[in-house]
Amino acid sequence: MKQENKGFSLVELIVVIAIMTILTGLISAGIGMAVSKPADECIDKLKASLQSIRVTSMGKFDAHIEIYKKGDQIYSKEYYTEDSSGKETTKENIVGFKGVQVFYEINNSGTYTELVEGGTPIVIYYDRSSGAFSNAVTGYYCTKIKAVKNSRTAEMILYPLTGKIEIQ
Repeated sequence: MKQENKGFSLVELIVVIAIMTILTGLISAGIGMAVSKPADECIDKLKASLQSIRVTSMGKFDAHIEIYKKGDQIYSKEYYTEDSSGKETTKENIVGFKGVQVFYEINNSGTYTELVEGGTPIVIYYDRSSGAFSNAVTGYYCTKIKAVKNSRTAEMILYPLTGKIEIQ
């Protein structure tokens, strides 16, 4: 009499478990990257806004930027004054979305302050002649900005003497 084997062999079970382990690892890595992406995007957009206002400030009468929180979003607002008439133009961009927290450091103090709705915005001016950061209006230099989403932190260092911006 012939006996039919209706089960799985040990080798087949090991292969299936190995494939499931690999797929689980790939999926969890993808989810981890998707969760941390908003912090990186926020810092990248802030850097682009800062570089734009730096270039613009060298060709305009005055230009500066404010970074603030409104609702669940982080905004950058660029202010331009074309000439001595004082007529101001603004450009507002969303740089961070729901769940992204932004922290900033003043004058390399080592202390970070969270950007909160209704709180003091980060205000950054550039020197028209050199492109370096200026503290003539604000009285301080913003030296670091961090964006945090879940366990991911993206950081940007601002060098006051040169106006250089570096993402860590």
